[in-house]
Amino acid sequence: MSITSIGATLPARSLGATPGPIPAVQPVQAPAPLEPAVRVDIRSPDPGVDPRAASRSVAEERPVAAKAEAPAREPRIRIDRDTKAVVYQEVDPSSGDVVVQLPDPVVLKARAYAEAAEARARPVTRPVDRTA
Repeated sequence: MSITSIGATLPARSLGATPGPIPAVQPVQAPAPLEPAVRVDIRSPDPGVDPRAASRSVAEERPVAAKAEAPAREPRIRIDRDTKAVVYQEVDPSSGDVVVQLPDPVVLKARAYAEAAEARARPVTRPVDRTA
């Protein structure tokens, strides 16, 4: 088949050509089920020990240790000058460094850039003062 700028032309059929025999449809066999990719055995070599009891005692001790080690953070809420968005910060009182900030500073810069680009794209309308 060829396509020209005016229209399409169908391919010419050769005389005496007949389609070949179509083979019969064969049934498809389902594959064998797969074995699990990973096997986890959490049993202890000692038959009388429950592994869940040991993990509970370690997990209960961690929050107490983490609370003792973690310094207190000072929460702050401020308004960003460029985007006029509310910003939540957690500050380390000993060093004054911002530890956590929501939204991220990169997001605030992207918003400020997008707003500036939108302001530049708007047509400037100046009032026309006509006096005779």
